[in-house]
Amino acid sequence: MSLAFFDMDGTLVGGDTNNITLHHFVKLGIAPSDMLVKLSECEQKFFEGALDINDFVRFAVTPLVKLSKDEQYKVLHETVRDLIIPLIKPGAKRALDFHKKRGDRVFIVTSTCDYIVEHVASLLGISDFIAAPMEKVEGRLTGKQCGIVPYQGDKVKRINEIINKEGLSLEDSYAYGDTINDLPMLMMCSHRFAVDPNEKLLNHPDIKSLEIVDWTK
Repeated sequence: MSLAFFDMDGTLVGGDTNNITLHHFVKLGIAPSDMLVKLSECEQKFFEGALDINDFVRFAVTPLVKLSKDEQYKVLHETVRDLIIPLIKPGAKRALDFHKKRGDRVFIVTSTCDYIVEHVASLLGISDFIAAPMEKVEGRLTGKQCGIVPYQGDKVKRINEIINKEGLSLEDSYAYGDTINDLPMLMMCSHRFAVDPNEKLLNHPDIKSLEIVDWTK
């Protein structure tokens, strides 16, 4: 059994799930519109590889903290189902189908908060994901972070934790990502794919070690 690691935003999804969800939360009235200003600043830093990811995940969760467990589940499930799943790239669907037919173990590995990723994974039929761990008490988000966010080199750290714990192997492993934040994960695997890479990744020296693919069609 081979392992396949997929970044989410910009790789599986033709868009940014944090942007999609927060704009929707503003529209629903559960987040103030001024959060969009900081979101824009954070997005720019993310693509530059300079974002303080721990500060960001604690910022991103704030609109949900005031909601009940059932309200949190409803708004997240409906947002992912209606606004994110329709943006799954055609190439991503083909790649997921390829790995599922081979019997590979598929992981989503993303710095996006786990309360979003769990819905994406479930709706795509993916059992495993590694995401920003956010605390829940009796099923309700508290707004606190409770572990290491898989961002840049910490993607590798979180992947290695699972590999060592479960006795898995990276032999014949696959990795897919679209920015320099994914490079550490890409470089640890046998088969490395730059999916619709942004300019900063295209200009990185390690791009020569990656296979560039277009998943937009």
